[in-house]
Amino acid sequence: PAPLMQLQSPLGPRMVVDGREVDYFCGTSYHCLHGHPDVIEAACEATRSFGMGLGTRADVPAYKELSEALCGYFGVEAVTYTVSGYVAPLVLLQGLQDDFQRVFVDASAHYGVGDALATLPHSIHRFAHRNPESLAQEMARHMLPGEVPIIVTDGVFPSTGALAPLADYATILEKYDGALMCVDDAHGVGAIGATGGGAMELAGVRGEGRFLAGTTSKAFGGAGGFIPSTQALADKLSDKVRLLAGASPPPPASAAAATIGIALLRGNAGLLSQLADNVQRVRSGLRGLGLSIADSPVPIVSVTSGIDLEALQQRLAAQNILIKRVAPNGYSDAPACESLRIAVFSSHSTAQIDRLITTMGNLL
Repeated sequence: PAPLMQLQSPLGPRMVVDGREVDYFCGTSYHCLHGHPDVIEAACEATRSFGMGLGTRADVPAYKELSEALCGYFGVEAVTYTVSGYVAPLVLLQGLQDDFQRVFVDASAHYGVGDALATLPHSIHRFAHRNPESLAQEMARHMLPGEVPIIVTDGVFPSTGALAPLADYATILEKYDGALMCVDDAHGVGAIGATGGGAMELAGVRGEGRFLAGTTSKAFGGAGGFIPSTQALADKLSDKVRLLAGASPPPPASAAAATIGIALLRGNAGLLSQLADNVQRVRSGLRGLGLSIADSPVPIVSVTSGIDLEALQQRLAAQNILIKRVAPNGYSDAPACESLRIAVFSSHSTAQIDRLITTMGNLL
């Protein structure tokens, strides 16, 4: 594999990478809160106060403060905090496993979803990527009388930025009593939806039987996964899931950083609107170059084209503009052809976006 780029400054829209100052259109920190001075200071203060970790089953205020911040953000009673967003679907599905008998999962769901499902004893059926008709067919083919199904999918797919058609899935579920939905929305929470609630808020499908697995390591500027829920579900997860008993939590610094990141996001509604404006500017600009770009609020913009995209990425990098090339089938949802993944931040300036579009236009 190619060597990883070396980040040499706090994360931001303009930063130092491999010894050069660049416009940075990579990654998943959609508000660049990981590089915000208040977030960095919160992490440092938590480390000074509590060290790098607890080294035992114990507690510190940083975890409670993050739980309260997430409860306020999502309007829920309780939050379960996990060592990473990758394992949040595992914790959720293992905790719920007595409540359903059959699983239907998007064939291109994230690796974390696949690893989670591998731990379950249930029958698992894959439906075609983002395809409600395929889901309906699989359910009609495999559901037995009296069974309760669960649909498992990403909310926002990480390579392409494609949205799962959650409203269509919810309509299909109406045919099955007690049917459940689990959405891994690592890339949606904090980035899309009227209040930053993610793909389920955007689709209008939140409510009973609809479960979210999220992460603080992207839009919220921290690290670790989370599951917002009722207190009853949080208690069930605590009782049933061995990972919660056996794995160390993220360092207190990660929780403290996320708490401040959430406060910054909630205290500045302009971040969400600025992100939406920047996403629109990038997408419309690329369409103006003749590229086929989806109309979507997601800050992940996927470019596929008949041209040599690897050469285009390298020529952009030579002009200090970094975007990511994704190899064919190079990630969980990556298309079978080469693609470019452009990450849009609320903190990108208009000048940076215009320079990206103009430079790509000159190179195409």
